Amino acid sequence: MNTSVGSHLHPAPQGGEILGTQSNPYRSTDYEAHRAVQPHPSPATPLARSRPLRVLLVEDSLLIRKHLVSLLEDSEGVVVCGEVDTEADALTALRVGRFDAVVVDLQLREGSGFGVLQHLKLNHPDLLAIVLTNSNTAAMRARSLALGAHHFLDKSSEFERVAELLEGLR
Repeated sequence: MNTSVGSHLHPAPQGGEILGTQSNPYRSTDYEAHRAVQPHPSPATPLARSRPLRVLLVEDSLLIRKHLVSLLEDSEGVVVCGEVDTEADALTALRVGRFDAVVVDLQLREGSGFGVLQHLKLNHPDLLAIVLTNSNTAAMRARSLALGAHHFLDKSSEFERVAELLEGLR
């Protein structure tokens, strides 16, 4: 079963009912269809070592999302469960999905990664937040960390560190 949140069509990870939102009529190609998202676990549900780490990608570049998915597919115990390209889609995915970590770009097609970080800080402080951006300035880093980002990575020089950080969380 599949659902529409994000920008890719993939089978849902094991367990849980699937929820979704309307798809964007302006997106095309099956790669641009939507990725599966699961509902949130109860707050008492611990991160089990027997299941993969669930990741949400918040990135407006299709090419970079493809590269991230490819990179993370090769990571032990990590699965990309959602991909979105706007702040609004990220907030929807976070409301209905089950994630352990979020990889977020600061510059999105609509909205910004700062809005996503603010939402995470207020509503999901337990999720690992990794900023992966080309906007690698001291001000952007400071603002991201103040909004609760756990890691701030430069796309041009630290791209592969995303997989290392997520594997380390496992």
